[in-house]
Amino acid sequence: MEKTEKKIPTPIKVNIDPMRTPILYADVIRVSSSENGFVFDIGQGIAGTNQAVVVARVGLSKEHAKKFAEIVAQHVLKQGVMITGDKKIIN
Repeated sequence: MEKTEKKIPTPIKVNIDPMRTPILYADVIRVSSSENGFVFDIGQGIAGTNQAVVVARVGLSKEHAKKFAEIVAQHVLKQGVMITGDKKIIN
């Protein structure tokens, strides 16, 4: 019988140039989808109006969108409850 080897994915090294890739605050996200995938329009609301300016658009396949949702959910859960010493802080 032939042994099947499990391939361990090699982590991708990501380099970020903070001058070219600023962090953009977003308080508006619109999601559109089709049978091929998802598009996230990420925006900033304009104070005093019901308008927003889209600052980034991100397209993902269905598979990547599912992985993205799982990772975001994990991070939100991690941040939701913090234990410091003997006290539990719930955000």
